[in-house]
Amino acid sequence: MVNTDDKFQEIYEKYKSLILKVAFDMTRDFHLAQDICQETFLKLLGYQDYVDEKRVKYWLTVVAANKIRDHFRKGGKYTIVPTNLEDMYNIQEKENCIDAYLNQLGMQELQNRMLEGLRKKNSDWYEVFILVEYLEVPRKQIAKQRNIGLSTVDSYLRRSREWLKSHYYEEYKNLK
Repeated sequence: MVNTDDKFQEIYEKYKSLILKVAFDMTRDFHLAQDICQETFLKLLGYQDYVDEKRVKYWLTVVAANKIRDHFRKGGKYTIVPTNLEDMYNIQEKENCIDAYLNQLGMQELQNRMLEGLRKKNSDWYEVFILVEYLEVPRKQIAKQRNIGLSTVDSYLRRSREWLKSHYYEEYKNLK
């Protein structure tokens, strides 16, 4: 088990380059590869009581590969390099690119406000929501770590989702 800070740090130092390389080889984007590497080790932190130390290398590479597949399935695109100057300077494409970028910025800003609003509304809801939705920590593990029932974890998740929907759905719909 990878259940101590020293052991986690040792594993991180040993495998961070490998996971970064795997992520870069699959994405060809260094910044995305860094994000995938960080998310992979965050997930290990959440599962540290369940991952066998002998199989941690395999576990990390599988998690990294799955994170990359999730990224591309959710809309991540490969960068297309223009083959001629005419394509490179297509004004309509630039306008679409700018619109997409501004839309992405608006979505990120909304997401930040949603999470901050949830944190202010109820810190317990916020913590459980982040652990489940962003860090993908199993609900049973959250219940055990926080000394609460699984039904309480489910209740926090349901309430946080309902609160987010009731306060931000219209704004979200307008950005889409």
